Amino acid sequence: MPEWEPDVTIEPPSTLVEGTRVLHSTFGSGTIGRVGHYKDVPTVWIDVDDGQTKALALEFGLPHLSPQTTPDQQKHRQWFRRGHR
Repeated sequence: MPEWEPDVTIEPPSTLVEGTRVLHSTFGSGTIGRVGHYKDVPTVWIDVDDGQTKALALEFGLPHLSPQTTPDQQKHRQWFRRGHR
């Protein structure tokens, strides 16, 4: 079986910063605790709301992450979607 060669060229999106709330498709809601490298692999650490910390290679983690909006942000978006000013 061939050994995994990480894609070390992946850059985190500008929105993926420490303190950002995210939703992971498997692990659930959490907060970005750190973005950096682990053994030269671009990595993001998520402090999941259940108390665990997950370290994910960006190569595999990014497709499963989405920003998590707060109720205030959701209201704001709904307001502008309806065309109110």
